[in-house]
Formats: sequence, structure tokens, C-alpha cells
Amino acid sequence: MNKTKALLTLAAIAILALTLGGCSAAAAIANAQSKVQACTSIDKTFLAVGAGITNETSELSTNPKAAAAKITTYSDQLTAAAAKLTNAQIKKTAQTAASALSLFAKDLTDYAAAPTSAKLTKFQAATAQLQPTFVAVDTACKF
Repeated sequence: MNKTKALLTLAAIAILALTLGGCSAAAAIANAQSKVQACTSIDKTFLAVGAGITNETSELSTNPKAAAAKITTYSDQLTAAAAKLTNAQIKKTAQTAASALSLFAKDLTDYAAAPTSAKLTKFQAATAQLQPTFVAVDTACKF
């Protein structure tokens, strides 16, 4: 009798575990962000950041410190927006772009503080790395 009771208890625990596991899996699926939802979520941020960077390029030659400060703000906004994504593919692509923009902003800030040829070279390298990351987001989302 004890053996039967023990087997029934184990069976009940197994069924309960499967039931609860199914609930959490269903909840995870229900909360999963689709690619379209992720792209829609980050689209406005990328458009604003892209427009902001474009606007600041004219200010780079006249007031590089102000341009660097604004681009740093755009970088922070993109980093925050990317962190909110739950779709793994789009999140990874957006975080790569945010990291590239962060490096771009840092190197621009360093160059603006004390322009040297070495800092200019680093900034130019960061510039070259930035564009492909934005293109990757554009390609992934098909904006």
C-alpha cells in the first residue's frame, strides 16, 4: 500500500509539474515579441537618432563639443530603446548599433575635447563601424 501511495504521489507531482510548466511556457510564448513588434518599437528611435546625427554633422566643424554632447544623448536613447526589446534577433542587432553609436559618441567627445591626429583616426574608425550597424538594423527590419 505504501508503494502504491508513493507512486500515486509521484505521478501527481509529475502531472502538476507538467501543468505548471505548460502554463509558464504558454505565458512566455504569449509575451514573446515578434520581429514586426520589435521593429515597430524601435523604428521611431532609429529615425530620430538618424535625423539627429545628420543634423549634428553640420555642427561638427563649428561646435564639436556640442555635437558630441547631443550625439551622446542620442546614443543613450538608442541604448535604452534596444534594452527594452525582447525579440532576440532584433535586440542583438539594435544593441550592436547602439554599441557602435556609443563608441562613435565617445570617440567624438574625446576628439572634441583635445583634437589630435590619433583621436581623429579613432573617430574616423568609429564612424566607419557605425554605418554598417545601422544598415543591419534596416535590413533586419526592412524599414
